[in-house]
Amino acid sequence: MKSTHKVIASITTLLAACFLQAAESKTVARVISIQDIITDDASGYAAWVTKGNEIAKAKLGVDDYQKVFVSANDGERTGTVRTVTAAESVTALTKNGAALQDDPALRDLRDHLRGIRKLGARVLYQGVRFDGTHKNAYVYTTTAMVSDEAGYLKALDGLRALFDSHDFRDVKINAYRVLAGRTNFSHRVTLSLPSNERLAALLDFVAADGSMAEWLAGAAKFRTVVSNSTAHDITK
Repeated sequence: MKSTHKVIASITTLLAACFLQAAESKTVARVISIQDIITDDASGYAAWVTKGNEIAKAKLGVDDYQKVFVSANDGERTGTVRTVTAAESVTALTKNGAALQDDPALRDLRDHLRGIRKLGARVLYQGVRFDGTHKNAYVYTTTAMVSDEAGYLKALDGLRALFDSHDFRDVKINAYRVLAGRTNFSHRVTLSLPSNERLAALLDFVAADGSMAEWLAGAAKFRTVVSNSTAHDITK
């Protein structure tokens, strides 16, 4: 019985800490929903998503309503397909989804998609830093348990300065806090680059540069890395 009480107390303390961190930390006007997709035809799936984006553009005036990413180096399942849907708020994301739900053209498109894919887990994220994106970006993503969000965001400012001083001004640093969904991490940080060659150059820098090693050691005070992966936006 005492063990049960201790577990409940620990969970309560953890939840309180998470809510306090969310309340004290800044946010940016961006949320994303990441949906895992199970398919044997990533390029075909992306082509149909592109058609859906054209409908969303006409109806909502939103560019690139959804993006399709395929992982290249992924410890769980290389070749994992994920769709990313973005908006300035959860309210806007929900409103856009509702507006498209009953569109006849999109209903037909979803009927076709059901034949080539199954839906996996979906996680909702609140943006806490957003530098921007690249068209058909190549990305390096870190998921981590963050103990001090404010401290970690300040560390990302330092990473920004480090990249700028080493000819990596084209790197976009974006950070998100998990808002809803079951995960083993609290934050997702994505480094977005315009080409695979630039991503390769960045990975060499991360692996071998002394100043980068110092940054990683300092960031360890605020986070415990869960995974690192690379992926490519294949949306046309």
